[in-house]
Amino acid sequence: MTCPDGLVQRVFPILAAYVADFPEQCLVACCKESRCPKCMVARDQRGESTRSSARVQRQTMKSLKKYENGEISKEEFDGNLSLQAVYKPFWASLPHCDIFMCITPDILHQLHKGVFKDHLVSWCSQIIGEDTLDARFRAMTSYSGLRHFKKGISSRKQWTGSDHKELERVFLGVVAGLLDERAVIAVHGILDFTYYAQYQSHTEATLKKMDTALRLFH
Repeated sequence: MTCPDGLVQRVFPILAAYVADFPEQCLVACCKESRCPKCMVARDQRGESTRSSARVQRQTMKSLKKYENGEISKEEFDGNLSLQAVYKPFWASLPHCDIFMCITPDILHQLHKGVFKDHLVSWCSQIIGEDTLDARFRAMTSYSGLRHFKKGISSRKQWTGSDHKELERVFLGVVAGLLDERAVIAVHGILDFTYYAQYQSHTEATLKKMDTALRLFH
């Protein structure tokens, strides 16, 4: 590489972070899309407030090799291990690399769309009723800087990242008074977590606040 001083240097890059959407994360981690690319949490326990063991790169390579050689059954490979048959992942021979530690969260698809829109908003809509929720959105007073969803949200099919963020800004106020107090607290918790997750940098204090917000949601 040519450095800023004009000299050409030999460099040895180390993979430290891998940014991708969720399907690509699973492909890179050689795991099924129904499982976590970073840990061994069971499919039916995803989203639970539990700690699961991290995926281990060396063990994953051993399992892939055994399956390639016919030493592991398809049921074991697909079921307990939930791996994809990617026998030569690009990261296998990279020095000082742990691909499962390198994968970073995809805030758009996993938080804004996955947790908030597809889970939380759908959950609240089922409790409150789509018509009632839409009526509350339409009744909101317009305010400079805040998005007014004057047609409600139930009929909208396509959502952008900006749409999700604008909805998050007003959602707690919309559902307050319509949901049980415990449900409002859960909404409060996951919204706080989502906002903390978007910080450009973190301290021990902000990480603790993220943990507190997540526990509040659960």
